[in-house]
Amino acid sequence: MSSERHTDSLSDRRAGILQLVIQDYIETATPVASRHVVEKYALPASPATIRHEMHALEQEGYLTHPHTSAGRVPSNRGYRHFVQSLMGHAELGMAEQASVRHQFFQAAPAVDEWVELAATVLARSLGLLVIVAPPHPERLRVRQLELISLNELLVLMIVVVQEARMIRQLMPLPQPIEVDELDDLATKLSWMLRGQSAPDVRQAARQAIDAPDTHPVEHFVLDTLAQVLDRDALRAGIPSIAGLGGMMAQPEFQHEPMRSLELIELVDHQAAEDLIPAAVIEDVAQQGDLRGAMHVLIGDDHPTELLQQCSLVLAPYGSSLLPDDAPEIPGYVGIIGPTRMNYPRSIAAARFYSQLLQEMIDAVYGASR
Repeated sequence: MSSERHTDSLSDRRAGILQLVIQDYIETATPVASRHVVEKYALPASPATIRHEMHALEQEGYLTHPHTSAGRVPSNRGYRHFVQSLMGHAELGMAEQASVRHQFFQAAPAVDEWVELAATVLARSLGLLVIVAPPHPERLRVRQLELISLNELLVLMIVVVQEARMIRQLMPLPQPIEVDELDDLATKLSWMLRGQSAPDVRQAARQAIDAPDTHPVEHFVLDTLAQVLDRDALRAGIPSIAGLGGMMAQPEFQHEPMRSLELIELVDHQAAEDLIPAAVIEDVAQQGDLRGAMHVLIGDDHPTELLQQCSLVLAPYGSSLLPDDAPEIPGYVGIIGPTRMNYPRSIAAARFYSQLLQEMIDAVYGASR
């Protein structure tokens, strides 16, 4: 289910009561009784009237109850209607936004570090499970190459790629090279390889073998660079997962130890493909403009059986740095919690963090484009 609005026909009174029940249940994790609603919110109606309306909401599938003597709790349909039609547009407070931005601008200019920071800070603030992935293409392409001499036989290779990543690789050389020669080689290769991916670099390495004017270590540098590009292309989309402890503290998991163990096992195996379904990411990738896009899967919307008593809030984001013809798998900020999660705050947080990550990528890696 995406953030598109659907029209479930509810009277204003019943919609208002449903909203109060959901807000109360999110806050307390306790079934909500009609008398409690009247007293807590000072409604101008009797408990019997509210009980009648809550019974009608139950008959229509928006509420349910765990057993006959309990108050009501929202159903998956009730939560969906709340997200689509009742909660409105939520934003993080300006003070929280400023605090998060400050932490990000203190971090190193590396996408992997931003992704890990986003997962950690967001999980801590929500007390839920958070998965954050960077956007990544199928191949990485060179934007700038630097070769820094550490001694006559050891070089630090620094590669800035067009896909908003910086790669560092220690490279033992097969023979000594002077610092001036190394600088000249780095300048030549950086200019020659701009926009090239690993197959292009390998082709350049083959050509360097027979070219009469190439430095003896040029082939070795090119071959190493191609390996580095291939290796980091595989690593580029690895997500960061945080917040398992907070998730386990939620009442829904405290009361179901087997369910908790199964989720712990998923997270331990870094099974992001089960936590965030590939089909959802593919659907997101086909939508084009990712700014502000939101997806919410509630309960049995989720294809993974273990998570069909949970909800997923997903905010995709991309990068404006790639050419139009470069296919990109979008990054995302994903929040998983019980269906009782605080949807306004979770959706606002996912939206803000995804937009911030895209802004950071575009600002830092696009500065000298």
